[in-house]
Amino acid sequence: MTGDRKRSVAVFGGGISGLAAAHEFAQLGYAVSVYEANRDPGGFFRSARLRSEGNMPSEYSWHGFGPWYYNVFDIMKQIPFDESTTLYEKSLSRPINFGIAPNEGEAQFIRTSPILSAPRMLRMRGLDILRWGWLMANTWAAHRRTFAHYSKLNASEAYKPVLSRSAWLTWRATFGPWIGSDWTNVSLHSMGDFYRKLLITKPSHYHKADAEGPAWRHGQGANWLLLRGPSNEFWFDKWVSYLQEKEVRFFWEQPLHRLHYDGQSITGAQLDSGEAVTADIYVLAVNPFAAAEIIGREPELAEKDQLRLLEPLVADGPHTQVSFRIAFLEKIKWPRKRTAVIISDSEYNLTLFPEDEVWAPDVDLGKEVKSLWTLTACVGTAPGRIYGKPVIHCTKEEFLEEATTQLFACNGLDKLIRKANNGRGVTSFPIQRIEVWHEWEFSPDGIKTHQPKWVNSTHTRPYRPTQATPVSNLLLAGAHTMTEADVWSIEGAVESGRRAARVIEPGVAVLPQYRPWWLRGINAIDDLLFSFGLPNMFSVGLFVAAIIVVLAAAMWALR
Repeated sequence: MTGDRKRSVAVFGGGISGLAAAHEFAQLGYAVSVYEANRDPGGFFRSARLRSEGNMPSEYSWHGFGPWYYNVFDIMKQIPFDESTTLYEKSLSRPINFGIAPNEGEAQFIRTSPILSAPRMLRMRGLDILRWGWLMANTWAAHRRTFAHYSKLNASEAYKPVLSRSAWLTWRATFGPWIGSDWTNVSLHSMGDFYRKLLITKPSHYHKADAEGPAWRHGQGANWLLLRGPSNEFWFDKWVSYLQEKEVRFFWEQPLHRLHYDGQSITGAQLDSGEAVTADIYVLAVNPFAAAEIIGREPELAEKDQLRLLEPLVADGPHTQVSFRIAFLEKIKWPRKRTAVIISDSEYNLTLFPEDEVWAPDVDLGKEVKSLWTLTACVGTAPGRIYGKPVIHCTKEEFLEEATTQLFACNGLDKLIRKANNGRGVTSFPIQRIEVWHEWEFSPDGIKTHQPKWVNSTHTRPYRPTQATPVSNLLLAGAHTMTEADVWSIEGAVESGRRAARVIEPGVAVLPQYRPWWLRGINAIDDLLFSFGLPNMFSVGLFVAAIIVVLAAAMWALR
């Protein structure tokens, strides 16, 4: 504090990272103001209800919570859901049942663990499982090698020569739903790091008993969690209310236009409306495309270390994942609780979440809606089945025709529905409406949104900036910045907001990702091999083992 005056913080961006930064500064007594371009908080995670859609809840995209989301769960424990419970206790579902449904055959689900379930789920045969595991193990063993080399290799292309075609196509279909990008973008590094965190993580997260059953733990290898209702209603609106009680001020539909720099520090900011904003500390928590534009308007800033990384960071362009809802006039049952399904043979890499199977019973699904499915097209650049067009070039009508055709052609999905609904297939249930997230703009020039999405790709690793910048009162936040979570994710966003606050206040807690001692040891050995230009540890080990076997055989023969 300066005298009796609280130090002030201006946070630009009301998404997860901006709210996390505001949360930490407010806890420490700073005077915090948040400026958000949208009329609601949540960024890429937000939900909406529109009268024109019968008040049906809509989501920008799919989202889930993995067992390695330490900072997310920690901050949710601090936010009240109501007078007696927290968001962590009330908003999170029990683990979902994740399955993969092919066009032909049965849908397969994760059972005891993802690793043990992989051969069946991924349609592996013969040596597929060994080759798949070998390449995965190599990414886990690497440290410097994975950042310098594997981060530039496309994971889909790396696996293509070692897997059978059916296993390869099914495996790459998991990248969009699970890793949050898609098979055209995901690097071998991101793939390996994501699954390592999923399968090797501690501690587990304790959850109390509830109406669904006894107390339980969410830990390594466990399926993901969803919210028990629309994102804003079950997370962001309550988070904003909590922050307002901490005297955080919010300004909606107020996008940032420019930062003013005097050669040493940020002296002020200008909103699109022309209004001036002044503060002691400025947090730029907008998406990296907007951040690059804002920084680029001040040439001297754009040349600064970390800030100059923003332009190449977004050079790959935005990533298009279009979500849509199918509202049914009848209740559709599922043979498993809290089911989520990858439509593995869909050209658009569709993922399906039946919201009414996860959401609390009192959540309003919209007028006359009995079942509500959220689906997301996770790949935007692959050609479709009917028109041969990728999502980014479709009209709205073409997109919906392509997506629903791919969905209803999935016999694995249809069998699931028939099993739980007395033989009735999915197409026998009357559809009330199909809705696409309202901000997507379909045009002859392609599909666009005013808030483009960034994801990790094979080109972005060297350009991810830190939260600290050479300008002492300017901080960056967002899942595109450098974090231990590493992959673009909800955890990365919360971690980045906390790290931004920690630049100013070193006491801010940031929970680390788990790396066991034995893995750190393997990484150190591989780092040594990499420094001498040698292959990865397991390849060298296999070569050494082969030499030992040959020498032993020769010695035996000479006896």
